[in-house]
Amino acid sequence: MSDPTAAIRAQRARSNDAIAARDPDGVTALMTDTVTVAVAGGPVLRGRAANRTAFAEQMADPAFRGYVRTPHDVSLDATGLHATEEGHWEGRWQTRAGPLVQRGTYAATWVLTPVGWCIEAETFVPGRG
Repeated sequence: MSDPTAAIRAQRARSNDAIAARDPDGVTALMTDTVTVAVAGGPVLRGRAANRTAFAEQMADPAFRGYVRTPHDVSLDATGLHATEEGHWEGRWQTRAGPLVQRGTYAATWVLTPVGWCIEAETFVPGRG
């Protein structure tokens, strides 16, 4: 794929698909080894392994219905080796009390690696439900 912004959007779609499939390895395969993720209202996860563990634990919860991250803007830096992505996220759970939806905004930084575009950092900010 020659258009970097289209490639990053495709990677985000793959990440969303991996979450829907409850595949923590598929989600974290798109991250660098040293990725940092600031979870909305939660901890900062450092490294691919920590993120894989967090996804696996969440995906094991039968109430968890998934996350969808929708990019609104993807832009490259002057070198074409780094990019930023901004958008909205939504998480869903089915609780005894009924559906629970959390949402907000996010920003991600991507780096072009020998295996393609990978996430090096993400920050998820909670918003109104």
